[in-house]
Amino acid sequence: MEIAAHEMGMGTATAQTQVTAERLGLAPDQVTFAYGDSAMPGLVLAGGSQQTASIGAAVVAAQHVLVTELLRLAGNASPLAGLKPDEVGGLDGGLAALAEPARRESYASILTRAGHDQVVALASAPPPEEVQHWSMHSHGAMCCEVGVNAVTGETRVRRFLGSFDCGRILNAKTATSQFRGGIIMGLGLALMEETQFDERNGRVMNPSLAEYHMPVHMDVPEIDVIWTDIPDPHTPMGARGIGEIGITGTAAAVANAIFNATGKRIRTLPLTLEKLI
Repeated sequence: MEIAAHEMGMGTATAQTQVTAERLGLAPDQVTFAYGDSAMPGLVLAGGSQQTASIGAAVVAAQHVLVTELLRLAGNASPLAGLKPDEVGGLDGGLAALAEPARRESYASILTRAGHDQVVALASAPPPEEVQHWSMHSHGAMCCEVGVNAVTGETRVRRFLGSFDCGRILNAKTATSQFRGGIIMGLGLALMEETQFDERNGRVMNPSLAEYHMPVHMDVPEIDVIWTDIPDPHTPMGARGIGEIGITGTAAAVANAIFNATGKRIRTLPLTLEKLI
């Protein structure tokens, strides 16, 4: 599998290898996923929480074309004879009837009988028409506990919980990392990240990480994440975007917790200590 996409640490190669292997009924080590080269076909931006679903839609489309061609090659001598592409899925290195997995034939057997060394399937992901008919948004609820020093105004987030409804979760490990990473970014937005300008000339006064404060290990509390893992019936893989929803709502949760602790409602970010004293 090849596509002109780039990886920014969100687990693109892992997720797409997993999706392709699952759709074709192969082991993950039998799938090669190549990316990071503009000479490859397609172009999927890693932004707007769209990359995994976009690439996955192309995988689903190509797999459908491949199954159609393999069923044609299998012919009437195959246990799969008479089945339609939507009635067949990948299983143990071959195709099997979804309703009757015992009706199965391996890819090697189909190709050998047809006298082929390989089969090439080309397909493009269809336009996302589902977004014109249904709301495709992911949802989350963010909860946190904070402590505010009564003398200095210093705020510490003690624990954090993010609960998400993002459709089907393709890979629990990479999804957990995405959610936690987003929450950490949200903590930076809430408490410390701020570009400061000199009002006289517009010059940025904190242009390096020596002056621009970001969350470090001691600023990050224990973070728990949970999700519904209910597939969305209107998307090709049942999955929706998760890349940025961890950020959304985090600052609001921290601001509400500070209000509950101090009675002061601060409406500008970051919520630095001088605003609380």
